[in-house]
Amino acid sequence: MRHKATMRRAAVATTAAAALTLTACGGGDGGGGEASADGGTVSIYNCEPQNLMPGNSTEVCGSKVLEQLYTGLTGVDFETYEAVPGVAEEWETEDNETWTFHLGEDWTFHNGDEITAQTFVDTFNWTVDPENAQQNASFYDKIAGYQALVDGEAEELEGVRAVDDYTLEIELTEPFSPLPLMLSYTGFYPLPQEAFEDPDSYEQAPVGNGQYQMDGEWVHDQHINLTRYEDYAGEEAGKPANIEWRIYADAEAAYLDAQSGELDVMDEVTPNHWGQLEADFGDNQQSFETSSFEYLGFPLYQEEYQDVDVRRALSMAIDREEIIEQIFDGQNVPASGVIPPMMPEYRDDACDTCSFEPDRAAELYEEAGGPSELTLYFNSGAGHEAWTEAVANQWQENLGVESVEFESMEFAQYLDLHDSDEITGPFRLGWVLSYPATQYAMEPIYTTDQSSNYTGFSNEEFDRLIDEGNSATDQDAASTAYQEAEDILMEEMPLIPLWFKSYPVVTSERVDDSSVVMDYRTFVRVEDLEVTE
Repeated sequence: MRHKATMRRAAVATTAAAALTLTACGGGDGGGGEASADGGTVSIYNCEPQNLMPGNSTEVCGSKVLEQLYTGLTGVDFETYEAVPGVAEEWETEDNETWTFHLGEDWTFHNGDEITAQTFVDTFNWTVDPENAQQNASFYDKIAGYQALVDGEAEELEGVRAVDDYTLEIELTEPFSPLPLMLSYTGFYPLPQEAFEDPDSYEQAPVGNGQYQMDGEWVHDQHINLTRYEDYAGEEAGKPANIEWRIYADAEAAYLDAQSGELDVMDEVTPNHWGQLEADFGDNQQSFETSSFEYLGFPLYQEEYQDVDVRRALSMAIDREEIIEQIFDGQNVPASGVIPPMMPEYRDDACDTCSFEPDRAAELYEEAGGPSELTLYFNSGAGHEAWTEAVANQWQENLGVESVEFESMEFAQYLDLHDSDEITGPFRLGWVLSYPATQYAMEPIYTTDQSSNYTGFSNEEFDRLIDEGNSATDQDAASTAYQEAEDILMEEMPLIPLWFKSYPVVTSERVDDSSVVMDYRTFVRVEDLEVTE
C-alpha cells in the first residue's frame, strides 16, 4: 500500500482462501512476564495521517487508526480471507447484482447513537456527493445511480435503500461477486450525523462504532490515543485496554525508541536496518508476507515499448532473487505474476518471462531492436534508489543497453507525469490490496481506461474475463476467469512483475510475539496484541 496512498484506487508508490504466510525471523514467547489483567497499554509507530475521515482516507497512516475506531457492514477473516459479519449479520443475493444485508440491532456509535440501515444510506450518499470531495467515492462506482449523483443529476444513490430499520438493499449496475469483501474497506464505514454537520471538527476526534474509541483528540504530529470501547456490539473486544499511536516524522527515531523499549511495536522498519534486526532485537522480530506488489510499468504510448519482445526481454534480464538477497536482505518474494501469493488464484508459474534468462533476453532484445538508451522513473524519498540502480546495471550488463538515466520526484508530481502521459521509459509503481479479492489485484490498474491504468494497456478479452470473474456465482468459475485474465497480462507484459514485499515487525519485551500478526494490507492487528505488566 506507498505510505500516503497505499489504499488508493490510484497506483501506490503499494485484495479467498489460504492463510497469510508467516516467515519468522525469531521465535519464543516474548514478553517474559504475565499478561496484563486489563489488557494494558501498547504503543505503536505511525506516521502523520492525511486525515481521519473514512471516506477520505486513502493512505495507511490514517486507515490503521480508523480500522480500530470503526466496524463496517462486513469484516474480513484474516485466515480464510472471506467476508464475515460486521454490522450486517448476514446477507444474500440471487444474481450478484441486488444484495440484501440484514443488520444487527444492538449497534451504536461511541456517542450512543443507534446504527440502522438509514445510517449506511446517509453515509454512502454523503461520501459519493462531489461537494464533499471524498477520495474514496470512486469505490462506489458499481452502485446504481453513482454516475447520476456525481454528475449532479440526482441527489442520492438510486441503488442504496433502507428497506426497514435493519435491512439494507444495495443494487449494482452489473454483477459483482466481491461486494461483501469490498464493503469491509475503510471508505464504507458508517458515520454519525455529527460527521456531516462539521466534518473538519469531527475528524479531530472521530466517533466510530469499533472496538476502540478516541481518548481525547488527535494531537497532530504527536499521538492519537484510543481506549477500548466496553459496549462494543461485535463478537470480540480488543485485547489491549489502550492503544497509543505515536506519530514520528523520522523512522530512524522510532527505530531507536523501539530498541530502547520506549516504543512497543514498529511495523515500518526501513530496509537499511533489515540486516541487523536479529542483533538489535533478538527474538522480538518477525517478518510477514503481504500483498504489497512492486512492478515496473511500460508507457505503451511510447514507440520504443510497443514491441512485446522488448518488454519481455527487459523482464528476463532482471535477476530478482539477487536484488532481493543483496538489497532487501532476502525479505521480499519474487513475483511470478500479479496475483498475490495468499490469494487462491495464485500460481507460481503464471509468468513465463519473469525468470532470469539473460541469454534469451539478449537475443530477444537485439531481434526486437530494443532501445540502447532509456530512462527509468521512480518516486523519490521512499528508498527506491538502490534497487533501481541494480536493475539498470543488469540491463546494461545483460542486454547491452548503453545508458540508463534516472528520473525521480515527489509522488504527487510523479503521478502528474503519468496523468499527462509524459513518462518516456519504464516506471516504478506498486499496489496493495484494500480488500482481499483477486479482482482488486487486476481490475483497477489493467482494465481499459481505469484511472490507475498508467501503462495504457487495453485488451478486450482481458476486460471481458475480469467482468466474467466479477459476475460469476461459482467461486471456481470466478477463479478460472481471473487466472485466464492474468495469463493475458503475462503474455502481453504491459508491466514487469518484480516482487511481493515482506515487512519486518519489531517489538519490545512487553509484547508477546506470538500475538503479533500483520495482515495482507501491511496492517498489524493491533487489537490482538497481548502485553505484559
